[in-house]
Amino acid sequence: MKNMHAERAVDYYSRNFNCTQGVFTTYAIEHGFDEKLALKLATNFGGGARKGESCA
Repeated sequence: MKNMHAERAVDYYSRNFNCTQGVFTTYAIEHGFDEKLALKLATNFGGGARKGESCA
């Protein structure tokens, strides 16, 4: 299952979503979130919420 999560996150990243969007959305969908909502919620964190430190 771990590899499946990594593959999904990389797929989002390869489609020009940021790293946080990929990781968060991968797990959020499993917990009943709508994909579009999850992507929107995670958007600012990929840029470090303007600080550059949230996503490593």
